[in-house]
Parts: sequence; C-alpha cells; structure tokens
Amino acid sequence: MKVSLLAAQAFFIILRQVCGDEELTCEQRTEEGNCCVFPFTFEGHENHFCIRGGPSNFDWCATTDNYDRDGDWGICTGVKCYICTSGLSWTDCESHQGVHNCPYMYDQCLTLNKEQGFSNTSRLFHKKCTSNRLCTAYNPTCKGLDVVKCDFSCCMGDLCNTASRLYSKFGSFVPLVVAAWVSFMCD
Repeated sequence: MKVSLLAAQAFFIILRQVCGDEELTCEQRTEEGNCCVFPFTFEGHENHFCIRGGPSNFDWCATTDNYDRDGDWGICTGVKCYICTSGLSWTDCESHQGVHNCPYMYDQCLTLNKEQGFSNTSRLFHKKCTSNRLCTAYNPTCKGLDVVKCDFSCCMGDLCNTASRLYSKFGSFVPLVVAAWVSFMCD
C-alpha cells in the first residue's frame, strides 16, 4: 500500500511539472519560499541570476523587480530533496528520511544504491541533494575497484526522489512508463 501511495505522489509531482502549475512557474525560490523576480535592479544594475554582496554574503535575489526601490530580498535555495542514508535497505532509509532545502546551485536530487567489497559486501542506500555535474553517466560516487554494483538516478524538481523502492525493483523501466503516461495525460 505504501509503495502505491509513493508511486501516486511521484506521478502527480511529474504531471504538475510537465503539464504546468502556477506554483511551479517560479524559476528560483528563497529560503522563505518566495519567488525571486528576474531581472531585478540592484544598485542601478539589472541582474538575471542570484548574486552575492549587498544585503547578504550568500547568494540572494530580490523578490520584486527593483531591490533599490523596495528592499525586498531573500537567500536563494536549490531544490527540496528527500535525504536519508542506510546500510540496510530502502525501507530503513525512508523510515528516517527528511526533507532538506538544498543549497543554491544544487539543482537535482539523487537516489543511489551502491554495493561494494568483494568478500564483505557493504550496501549503501542514499538520497541527497546534488548538482548537474554529478549526475552524469560517470558518477564519481560509483567509481572504485571494489564497487560491485552502483545504480543512481537524478531528477529535477522539489521532492522528485521519492520513488526509490520502485526504482530499485523495476529499474529504468518506471521512468519510461511514467513519461508515456504523463505525455498521454497532458495532450
């Protein structure tokens, strides 16, 4: 029952992202959950990305089109991801998972299942924030002579790394089926 609930949640998250939703038109959010407004004016200059300096030493953005006039701003964040780690199973990992506001520039969520060691095999079940750089076909987490198996998937969007048990059971077949269904639903 829990797996089907997780699958349904994942499906509706993907459906909202693909088909559109006013909540998802926000290009960048602040730690408080407000939308950044791009471009915004700061010290007479137009900015199209989060910047450093001014009111914060962290990457920040204005939440109106003119910081000079309004003074409204917030610290930029990345996506929200589920985070957990376990050496036992996905069930154990997800039993203590939390939601984390990823740092700015962490634009994806990672789900990783890794086995390493030839005589004493250890397993790692892991969800975390990551960047596009680490979501390549050659993930540095998977390198090493003693790595026996390493499956990982990266996704974009808040809380997109929810379906780990489905992924570990059915592999890359699940995203293909979901993509086909979402395409059908949006037309």
